Amino acid sequence: MKKIKVGIIGSGFIADYHCFAYKQIPSVEIVGISSLLVEQAKDLMKKYDILGEPIENYNDLLKMDLDAVSICIPNNLHKEVAIAALNSGKHVMIEKPLARTVKEGEEIISTAKNRGKYVFYCENNIYAPAFKKMKQIIKEGGLGKIYKARGKEQHSGPHSAWFYKKENSGGGALIDLGIHDIACLIWLLEDEIKSVFCQITTIQPDRGEFGICDVEDNVMGILYFKNGAQVSIEESWTAPGGYSILFEIYGTKGQVIADPCRMTPIVAYSEKGYGYSVEKAGGTIGWTYPVPDEAWTFGYPQEMKHFIECIETGKKAQTDGRFGLKILKIVELMYKSAISNKIEEL
Repeated sequence: MKKIKVGIIGSGFIADYHCFAYKQIPSVEIVGISSLLVEQAKDLMKKYDILGEPIENYNDLLKMDLDAVSICIPNNLHKEVAIAALNSGKHVMIEKPLARTVKEGEEIISTAKNRGKYVFYCENNIYAPAFKKMKQIIKEGGLGKIYKARGKEQHSGPHSAWFYKKENSGGGALIDLGIHDIACLIWLLEDEIKSVFCQITTIQPDRGEFGICDVEDNVMGILYFKNGAQVSIEESWTAPGGYSILFEIYGTKGQVIADPCRMTPIVAYSEKGYGYSVEKAGGTIGWTYPVPDEAWTFGYPQEMKHFIECIETGKKAQTDGRFGLKILKIVELMYKSAISNKIEEL
C-alpha cells in the first residue's frame, strides 16, 4: 500500500498529539517537522523516531514529497501557512480555530476550492469515544425532544504567551475553548443556531512569565437553536485543577452527561504526588483523576485516521474546512453580542 506522507508544522503540545496520532496509522509516514524552536522539534522527532533534522523554514518542508501537512502553530499564522500549503499541492489538517477571523477563514476555503485540496478541521472532541456515545444515545431517541444543554471547558490558562494577545490569537477563552463546545453541541443536537448571547470578562490580566492578557479569560454564553433548545456554554482560563470538559444534554425522556476528565475509571490519592494526571494539572498531591490514554480519550488518533481515510478514498470529511468556518462565524457573532450586550441573530 502506498504510504500517505505527512509533514508537521509546529513542535509544541498539539504537534505532539498529531505525531502520536499519525504513528498509530500504518499507512502514514511522517516525513519531517518544521519549527523555529529547533531543540523542541529535535526532542519531538526523537520521541517519535522521525528521521532527519528539523526544518526552520516551513516553505522548505512544503517543497518535499508530501501529501498533507498538519498546521499546529499560533492562530495568526494559520491563513498564511495554510494557503502556502494548499498552493504547493498539499492537503491541510488545521487545528482549531480555522483562523483568527471569518475573512481569513474564507480565504483558506477559497484557496482549497481553487486547488482541489482538502482542508481538514481538527475538532478532536467530535471523534472522542464519550461524546460519540452521547451522539448515539441521542440519535436512537433515548432523550426524547432535547430542550436544554450545557457545555463547559476550563483550565488555568494556556502555556504559551501568544494565546494572551489578541493580535496573535484572535481572542481568548471563547475562540480557544468555546469553539470546541459550539462545534460539539451543533453536532450533538443536529440542529442550527439561530441566535446567540454572550458575556466575556478578564479575571486574571497578569499572566506572569506570559505577560499581560489582553483577551477574555472567562465566557458565559447562550446558544438559541432553531428547534427551541436553549444551550449554555461556560469557558474559563482561570480554573485550577487541570483541564476539564463537560457536556450535559437534557430531553423530555432522559438526560446524558459526559465528563471524561472527572468521571475517569481511575481515582488516585497520593501524599507524595506522581508524574502526570491530565493536561495543565498543577500537581498530583491529594485526590486526582488521571485520564488514561489521554490522546485516545480526546479523539486525536481517531480524528487523524478519519482524515487519512478521506485522502485515500476521496470521501467527505466529517469536520472539513467549511464546518470550521461555520463555527468561526458563530464565535464572531458571540463577540459581537459581548460588545452590544444584546442577543444577536445569525
